[in-house]
Amino acid sequence: MKLFILSTLLALTWLRCGALDYPGTETRPILSEEEASQYTPESYLSEWMPEDIAIPEEPDFEVQAGDSIQKVVNDAIRDSDGTRRIYIKIQAGHYMETVYINGETPLTIFGDPDNPENIHIMTNISAQMRAAEYQSMVNENGERYQEDDPAWDLYNSCASKTGVIGSCATVLWVNSPEFQLQGVTIHNGATDAQGIAIKTTSDKVHLKNCNFLGFQDTVGLGVDNGSQLERVFVERCYVEGEVDYVFGSASAVLENVVFRTVAIKTNGSQIIFAPSTAPTRSFGFLVINSSITGDSYYATSHQVSLARSWDRGIASADLYIPDESPNGQLVIRESTIEDIINLEAPYSAAATSSRPFKTDLKPDRNLDDNTHNRLWEFNNMEVAKTPISH
Repeated sequence: MKLFILSTLLALTWLRCGALDYPGTETRPILSEEEASQYTPESYLSEWMPEDIAIPEEPDFEVQAGDSIQKVVNDAIRDSDGTRRIYIKIQAGHYMETVYINGETPLTIFGDPDNPENIHIMTNISAQMRAAEYQSMVNENGERYQEDDPAWDLYNSCASKTGVIGSCATVLWVNSPEFQLQGVTIHNGATDAQGIAIKTTSDKVHLKNCNFLGFQDTVGLGVDNGSQLERVFVERCYVEGEVDYVFGSASAVLENVVFRTVAIKTNGSQIIFAPSTAPTRSFGFLVINSSITGDSYYATSHQVSLARSWDRGIASADLYIPDESPNGQLVIRESTIEDIINLEAPYSAAATSSRPFKTDLKPDRNLDDNTHNRLWEFNNMEVAKTPISH
């Protein structure tokens, strides 16, 4: 976590405001207690009950400062039988590299659960980068990714692109079911376009006590395939960004998470969530017992939208087909929301298609009606910051 120093001329106090009432407004819909009862962690994670991440006294593998995390991950997967969970400890240090996790071996990678900032994995990798530059950056001299490596297929799918690399602009790519990560900081420093800190493309992924830092699309949960079920549990993490910085098509629970909008460009859109849920699925992102905040630039700014649907693959609003096109699903409940939210557009027009936000306030509404957006709140606490002179 980062520390912030207040001006000696200004202090901030908290003013608690009551939660918005059901059914909300045409721009900010609210669930009833009965409606909200179906949106629980158990519903989103289906039959998966994540176990607590166990940290062994003696890991199977260890990464020392100056070592390559990717090399140790490759060695661990090669040496495993594919069934027993393998534990990899990363020692404190700054690691400038990408890390791709690929295969069926259950892996737990951990650093310092109490001080995740001490393990800093970072790359400045932009979606506007082309394949040749990507190869030079992440696989200089062909040393990090080679054809017999477990991660080769992931790397090669990006290195062989003919245009820009798009969502390959990722620091940590998890394509491995039952993956666990705890106690590290993942940082994509790109600011010119999409730059993903962590991308998941597999089922039963558990992320705990981590920091994820970026500008646009910081955390991608279920990014490359919107049709398959990918469940993700994110707990006690810190996420920062400015544009669509939590996005994807996974069924994900984000619990006790701090979402912090930071001033990087300050022009254009400032949006937190961008789910791209399949229209046949009722559960996309559940944000629960969490905190939505902003840095000093965005505090009391009323510039930040909570969410928009990511209409993946839909070029314009007139091409959107209800029950066929993606329709992002999100519930934010029992969480604290600071005074940063855009009062006129708390929910924005959809990404990609620019489909206008539309909700249903009728008492008998169908919460899975894909002619409307599926972006909801329940029992949140609005928190205002007020300056006080010394």
